[in-house]
Amino acid sequence: MACVLIGVSASLFPVASTSLTRFENETTVYMLSCDGERINDVCSGNERTGVPFTYKVSVDQNSVLYWTMNDPNLARRLPFCAIQNSRSWLCQWTNDDIPKTRFGMVGGRYVEIAVCSTGAPVPMFYQVYKWRWWLVRLREAFGSSLASTRHPLSTMRTAH
Repeated sequence: MACVLIGVSASLFPVASTSLTRFENETTVYMLSCDGERINDVCSGNERTGVPFTYKVSVDQNSVLYWTMNDPNLARRLPFCAIQNSRSWLCQWTNDDIPKTRFGMVGGRYVEIAVCSTGAPVPMFYQVYKWRWWLVRLREAFGSSLASTRHPLSTMRTAH
């Protein structure tokens, strides 16, 4: 019984900003969105989970594969990527010289870079720790019977 509790707590409370999988070149990114205003890293509304994405980077093949938690057996290749290493890479969906967005990892942290935006605003997603994502996921699954998830530690904070 003690081994089971240790295993569960270790999987729910990691210390990394992204979850490292069985290989060092794989990273899972956990994201939340806030339907209200975010002030000082606190969501004034309800937080919602985004589908976690796992990225597998191959520097030798200059490729990035990705899959989601909902469909782990369907890996897709991201087009048009510039790869420095498994913790620093950027991709874009088109081969435009100036794409609308670029996305990827910079120093092990997920980023999205909007070059230009003319459309309507979309819900903003922000990266969180795995344990934080699971806390919100449990609230979504079991409703408001769980304590409120509004917490100042809702976003990633890295020490440099």
